[in-house]
Amino acid sequence: MADNYLESIKEFGSQMPGGFFIYQATGDGQILYANDIVFEIFGCDTLEEFKQLTGFTFAGLVHPDDLANVQASIQEQVKVSDHSLDFVEYRIIKKDGSICWVDDYGRMVDTKEYGPVYYVLIRDITALVNARKAHMEKLSMELALEKERHTNEVKSAFLFNISHDLRTPMTAIKGFTDLAQMYIDDPLHLKEYLNLVNESTTHLISLIDDLLEMSKLDFGHIEINPAPTDLGKTLSEAVDLFRAEAAKKNLTIETDFTLPERAVLADASRITRIMSNLLSNAVKFSHPGGRIMVSARQKQVSESGYARFEFTVADNGIGMSEDFIHKIYDAFEREESSTQTGYIGTGLGLTITKRLLDVMGGSIVVESQKGDGSTFTVDLPLKFADTPAAPDTLTREKPEAARAVGEHRILLVEDIMINRKLAEKVLTDAGFLVESVTDGSDAVEAMKSHEEWYYDLILMDIQMPVMNGYEATRSIRAMGRADSKLIPIIALSANAREEDRQMSMDSGMNSHVAKPFDIAHLIGTINDHLQSDDA
Repeated sequence: MADNYLESIKEFGSQMPGGFFIYQATGDGQILYANDIVFEIFGCDTLEEFKQLTGFTFAGLVHPDDLANVQASIQEQVKVSDHSLDFVEYRIIKKDGSICWVDDYGRMVDTKEYGPVYYVLIRDITALVNARKAHMEKLSMELALEKERHTNEVKSAFLFNISHDLRTPMTAIKGFTDLAQMYIDDPLHLKEYLNLVNESTTHLISLIDDLLEMSKLDFGHIEINPAPTDLGKTLSEAVDLFRAEAAKKNLTIETDFTLPERAVLADASRITRIMSNLLSNAVKFSHPGGRIMVSARQKQVSESGYARFEFTVADNGIGMSEDFIHKIYDAFEREESSTQTGYIGTGLGLTITKRLLDVMGGSIVVESQKGDGSTFTVDLPLKFADTPAAPDTLTREKPEAARAVGEHRILLVEDIMINRKLAEKVLTDAGFLVESVTDGSDAVEAMKSHEEWYYDLILMDIQMPVMNGYEATRSIRAMGRADSKLIPIIALSANAREEDRQMSMDSGMNSHVAKPFDIAHLIGTINDHLQSDDA
């Protein structure tokens, strides 16, 4: 009976225009029959060669790396089959060792003679797969080129806009400085112009900070430093940073914080940056007399000590179009240039916010309609801290009240003349005795040429032509004198990245103040170290 079955199959298979074989659906898939075209596909001249190559099993036909996926696919298709053919593609290894691709159309049939078997039609599709691969590579290349073209267009537009946006505060700084000089004897005008110079300088620094932050995110140089944090206090302080700016537009900022009293492990500076970016946009894009609502609440709490927190910043300002919402977190994207809206910015604030949240395991969503305001919702997982948040112990006086505590001599190391004159004036006005040198090597010689404890503190620039600040600090620390090991050395540098601060600490410095510096912060930092040294 079984022999008659196979004889009839052989007669049928020999008439097939393509490869045809039958194998049992159980075990390794013992092959019951294969026509001559199957032998040709595998590069075999005889049945014996084919048996030796494949073991005369379906498992022996398929490339070993493809077998598991092929069998799983066939079983899944058979399970949901509605009497249609199952279809798979896989690699085979020919007699000469070359690898080819075949497609396989199969149908499982129950037989009296052999139980469940698969009838399979097979053909060599190597040329088709190669053509398909070449097409996909071409398509991928075209998409990459199109993406690169779009990126270049966006960057070109960004450079055009950022050039304008950087020049805007620079123009104000230059113009109002000229006016201040013209009205030097008019106190009212002078104060007004200097305030505008200060406002424009602050804005210029913000633009530069965005560019630097974006660069760090692009290169993966962002570090998250969690510490016990009072979340409500951190959020309140972030809001307070924008109350004065909001008041100028007669905006109302309301808060609704429903947060636990327990401290959480968080990087307060990153949370402040995220909220500041959202609040800055809310203030910028709200109409005069508008309303901004800032809320925060605790959501789920897990048994492992984590909780999810939700922060929301909502405004009733100009809103956004639906098209722009889809690309709102893309770098360099802005719905309208600042020349059209009157709002100056890099278009990087929300990109930075999104990437920071990605690093912190959080998320952000936006709801907005053109002309009807925007609502940004941040979701952030944070772990509860075992210890309370550290209280603030450092207070800073206002710039006009920043004074030296006691009489102290400072060695100022700065190679740029205009920066040196500025620092000398700030320090002497604060009541310090100041001696200046223009290079790290000069600082080392100044220390050597004076008795111990002649200087009470060193303000050290970093990038200098002969010996940089790191090298100078290491040389001073290695002098073997009592004062060289203990004298406070503070970096005063335009290198403002976190890794720059760490390099200052690693070289033996005590602190790092970034340029452009805030006068109160600089004087306060100096006083902190001098008072600590006196104690």
